[in-house]
Amino acid sequence: MDKLNTKHLMFIIWGTSIVAMKTYPNVFIMNGGRDSWISVIIASIIMFLFFIYLIFVCKQRNCYNMDEIYHKALGKTIGNIFLILFIITLIISLIESSSVEANALNINLLQETPPWFFLLFILIPAIYITKKGTRALTIIVVIGIFLIMVSGIILTVLTAKYKKLSYLLPIMANGVSRPFILSIIKVLGCYGSIAIAIPFLSKVHNRSKIVRHCIIALLIVIQMEIFATIGVLSTFSLARLLNLNYPKLIQTQLISYFNFVEGGEFFVMLQMVGGWFIKYILTLNAILILLKNLSFFNKYVIYIITLFVFIISFFISAKVILLYKFLNIFVYFSVISFMVIPTIIFSIFYFTTRKSNKNVPIKKI
Repeated sequence: MDKLNTKHLMFIIWGTSIVAMKTYPNVFIMNGGRDSWISVIIASIIMFLFFIYLIFVCKQRNCYNMDEIYHKALGKTIGNIFLILFIITLIISLIESSSVEANALNINLLQETPPWFFLLFILIPAIYITKKGTRALTIIVVIGIFLIMVSGIILTVLTAKYKKLSYLLPIMANGVSRPFILSIIKVLGCYGSIAIAIPFLSKVHNRSKIVRHCIIALLIVIQMEIFATIGVLSTFSLARLLNLNYPKLIQTQLISYFNFVEGGEFFVMLQMVGGWFIKYILTLNAILILLKNLSFFNKYVIYIITLFVFIISFFISAKVILLYKFLNIFVYFSVISFMVIPTIIFSIFYFTTRKSNKNVPIKKI
């Protein structure tokens, strides 16, 4: 089973785009302040138009292979260069996923356990699942995203009484300032990982409902991120929030009902651990898809990539200050490599080619 359907693609979109903004919202809140939820709304609209535009181009030209699109738009040599740049960005995204998860677990759960120990429990299982093929990947992603969404609904209900909407006021007191624009760009950087889903488009069959399912998936992502941002902003004052490394974890520690029901950290840790692991394995599989298309793949490449990611993540995840410096740079790089460049290349492809008869969708039997 090496094919996916459009419903699987919905889970891939959720797995690549949800977790970043929920885990480290301070990256953009430090610029947007109490108006960050507005910057999330604006960035969400841009992200929605970006991804639907890519799907529109693929559908209009009946071509869903990323390498073919890059080659037809730029030529084989330049196309390969930009594909390699995209792969490099994917590898950096692997470093982001493993480093954030290891650091969060170290700071909030087991402080005596070094981050590198957590890295082993992320990278090694990811190799195992990846080598089992598309079916194993699909099962893990679908089950994991389902549990994450259920825990998110539970947390929304449990934390409702601790939120004060007065913390959001005054709205846009400083107008559209430079920090506010930077906040929008950083939110787009957090959203940029949705481009990890692009290489999976070539594996999707029966694409007749691809636009509809992508729209549904994106709308669910958008509402989750907007409400999550409003949630943390309305739970803490801005000064307090900016001093928290992982505010979602602290938010859930407030939960207490009847002096008995506690342990909200369990749900957010499920979201964080499961979310980052799913994003990691999806990113790793996206890299392998592109490397196979470029004929750079061999049986050792997954181990080489994993070793490289482990070495870099070992240093980045050790100190939260270094990690946040990395994240503040990564979000800008993500905007450029995951969103701006693909948009330009897909546009060139759209305006310089005609509809192809290749890649005809596979019909269900």
